[in-house]
Amino acid sequence: MDDNDKMAALIIGIPVAGLIYCGLGIGVMMSSPWLQDHALVAGGVFTLVPFIAFATTWTRSSARFYQAKDRPSSERDKT
Repeated sequence: MDDNDKMAALIIGIPVAGLIYCGLGIGVMMSSPWLQDHALVAGGVFTLVPFIAFATTWTRSSARFYQAKDRPSSERDKT
C-alpha cells in the first residue's frame, strides 16, 4: 500500500469510524436505563475514550519520530 492509498484510507476511514462510534454510543445510551440515569458519567466516558486513544497514538508516534531524529544518521540507515 503506497502513501496515497494510506492517506485515502485515513481520510475515508476516520469519519466513518466516528459515525459508527457515535451511532453505537447513542444506541447504547438509548437502550440502557443505567446510562440514562447517569448521563453525565456516560457522556464523560463516551467523550474520553476516543480522546485518550488518539492522544496516546499521537504521543507514541511523536516520541518515535523524535527518537529516530536524535539517532545518528548511520544508525537510522540500519532500520
